[in-house]
Amino acid sequence: MNWRFEIVRVVFDMNGSLSKLYWIVFLIVFAMPAFGQLEETIEADAMIEWSESRPLEWKDYTYRRIRLKGSMALTMVKHSVKGYLRNGLPEFEIKVLFRKPNSWTSDTTNLELLGHEQLHFDIAELYRRKIEAEIIKLQQKKEKKAGVYKAEIKRILDEFNAYSRRYDRESNHGKNKLEQAKWKEQVASSLEKLK
Repeated sequence: MNWRFEIVRVVFDMNGSLSKLYWIVFLIVFAMPAFGQLEETIEADAMIEWSESRPLEWKDYTYRRIRLKGSMALTMVKHSVKGYLRNGLPEFEIKVLFRKPNSWTSDTTNLELLGHEQLHFDIAELYRRKIEAEIIKLQQKKEKKAGVYKAEIKRILDEFNAYSRRYDRESNHGKNKLEQAKWKEQVASSLEKLK
């Protein structure tokens, strides 16, 4: 709600009176909630937001029959970053979303594999928290340039991708149980520090 107020305030501050263009912008801004809610409902069926109390289950995945030997799975996550202005400073809403349509498994009984995939989701949340911490630092410095925030977000997301690849490599996609346990402990500890 605050972002809509802020947009309207900016429109009013540009010029003491509203021109036809500003009225159109004004109407579009306040018409958006109806369309936005419809979109969110559709998205909710296809996405799961990360939550400590809601771990992934195999029913969240599409089953794919694979001819290769062994169990396989793919977890697709998305960092949803929405920005707006509040009190002249960029603000962001960041979510980690599991993408159901793009996530699949060849084995709905392998709980070790599910644990490996859950940790991918947890790592995505860890990096969401890192982005949030960096945004707070920039806001405390009163940084107003959106490009500075965007560059930091991109840098952290690049780190996330490298970290996720390293996790798969070192744990051998969860097959190395000792390394998998180390990674699980390390990620849990890092999540706790950034709570």
